[in-house]
Amino acid sequence: MKKLKPVIIVFFMFLSTVVSAQITSATLNGKVTDGELPIANATIKIIHLPTNASFDTTTDKKGRFSLDNLDVGGPYRILVTGKEIDDYKKSGIQLVLGDNDMVKDIIVYRKDVSVDKETSTNDATLTSQ
Repeated sequence: MKKLKPVIIVFFMFLSTVVSAQITSATLNGKVTDGELPIANATIKIIHLPTNASFDTTTDKKGRFSLDNLDVGGPYRILVTGKEIDDYKKSGIQLVLGDNDMVKDIIVYRKDVSVDKETSTNDATLTSQ
């Protein structure tokens, strides 16, 4: 029995380590597009509204993003910003343990670059007259 006691103690120490290694956070995965093409380098910010904790990432060249180690529950607000897109926000997102894939792609609108060019051209013409 004396030789068995240390083995039992080591076994329970190992068991407690395994039990404490369970997943206790959430991951949010998604994709940002304009309806057809992916949006690369968009900034994704998710805010846990009860604590005001925020987490940031950017989209890859295929418009995908992933945010890890988020608190389970919510509600969360997601904000998407970028140089070539109009800002997007959505509230009321709830997360569960493990992976949370957004059911639909986040569809954003591209900024109309031609309006900016036309405005700056008109401004330059007015100042030169």
